[in-house]
Amino acid sequence: MKTKQQGFIFALISSCTFGTIPFFSLPILEAGMNVGSMLTYRFIISTVCLLLMAVVCGQNVRINLKEFGQISILALLYDASAVTMIHGYEFMPSGIATTIQFSYPIFTPIIMFLVFKEKIGWRTILAIALAVLGVMALEGTSGTIAAVGIVLELLAGLTYAIYLVLIPHMSIRRMDSSKLTFYVFLMSTVYMALYAMCIGGLQPAPSASVWIWLFLLGLIPTAVSNITLTLSLKRIGSTLSAILGALEPLTAMVLGIAVRGEPFTALVGVGFVAIIAAVMLLVVK
Repeated sequence: MKTKQQGFIFALISSCTFGTIPFFSLPILEAGMNVGSMLTYRFIISTVCLLLMAVVCGQNVRINLKEFGQISILALLYDASAVTMIHGYEFMPSGIATTIQFSYPIFTPIIMFLVFKEKIGWRTILAIALAVLGVMALEGTSGTIAAVGIVLELLAGLTYAIYLVLIPHMSIRRMDSSKLTFYVFLMSTVYMALYAMCIGGLQPAPSASVWIWLFLLGLIPTAVSNITLTLSLKRIGSTLSAILGALEPLTAMVLGIAVRGEPFTALVGVGFVAIIAAVMLLVVK
């Protein structure tokens, strides 16, 4: 399979799995665990899973000081995006929060154009327009949304866009994907544990079912999503990887309708069609 085709597949897998974050996060938050504690356990579980993978594969996990510095920056950006995204759930339905956080495909090509002078082709512009139309349609189903929630989700999108842009332009882009993801999550765990201590301390999981949700949160939308994201970034770059992330809010909305009983309206249908069209426009190319 050609490298670019692999990149599209990895990007689609990443966006679909990433879109399950609300599905796994809400039961944990509803059980009374604070955001800092939930995200700390999420990153611990992901780190352990990736470490076990490295041990089984006999992978060398050594890094130098320069790589450590770059990874620390990526981890800080990833944590900032994760915290603002989850806190946004306090002000709006999770599916809508996910669609607003999807602003990162809009920020990504803008950053690439302003900072790296990357040209924006007509297909990319049309895909962005369709994706934005889909997101606006989905947002239109939510009614009144608190302004602070919108700001939080836009910040989540911006920090995630910077994260996407930086990886292909750092020397660590040549690092094995699972190794890079392991160290990003290791540093994310440290940062998030400090954050948890600042907002009331690290809480224990209140029940066995919460541990199950935490494990799934750490595995599917964290470890799996980020490994495939890194693989896609190396093959198709930041802009295409971000735009193919259109399936992220789509996945979140489908799970909300199917599992949490959210209504399926005409606006939701318009949003679904527009987002799928944006993805297909790039995949067909």
